[in-house]
Amino acid sequence: MNKKLFLILIMLMLLSSIVESHHIRGIPHYSYRDNYPETPVYELIKNSGRYEVTFTYYKIPASTAFDLAVYVRDTVTDKPYTDPVEFLVFGKHEDPNESHPFVAYRNQTNIYKVGWVYEEEGLYFVRVTFADSLKQHNVLFDMNVGGKNNVWLYLLISIAIVILFGAVIGVMRKKQKRIRKKVA
Repeated sequence: MNKKLFLILIMLMLLSSIVESHHIRGIPHYSYRDNYPETPVYELIKNSGRYEVTFTYYKIPASTAFDLAVYVRDTVTDKPYTDPVEFLVFGKHEDPNESHPFVAYRNQTNIYKVGWVYEEEGLYFVRVTFADSLKQHNVLFDMNVGGKNNVWLYLLISIAIVILFGAVIGVMRKKQKRIRKKVA
């Protein structure tokens, strides 16, 4: 009886433990890759010196607007960066010096967020700028806006490869059967 009571207490303690994470759009940030919402949230990670910069962008449905978010973490201390961060968005054929930067401040979940609206579909770049006591960090991310969804193309190519592979295996098996009949 004591063993059962002990196991029940252990289970209750495990269930009541506190789990901490920061969230963007109600989804734990660490699980974006495994737990997408209905509209895709794209996540890109790059390093700059001792900092890991995680950039996410989310298209607001039925609009030309995006939510851009950045999480900056000091990999040495494992603490979030706390000073303001600047976003600069510019198109493939635009001069970054003629674009308007957005300054973002950290919210209570240590995320820096800005809204951005595009006029034309295409390839854009987002330069995230922040500074520590030693230097200024500029991290460049690319962001494809609009355009066709290539998922169907990848699906068709994958199906074609599977059919081709099946056909090759079928031909090889027929040859093996003919060779076995000739030998027998």
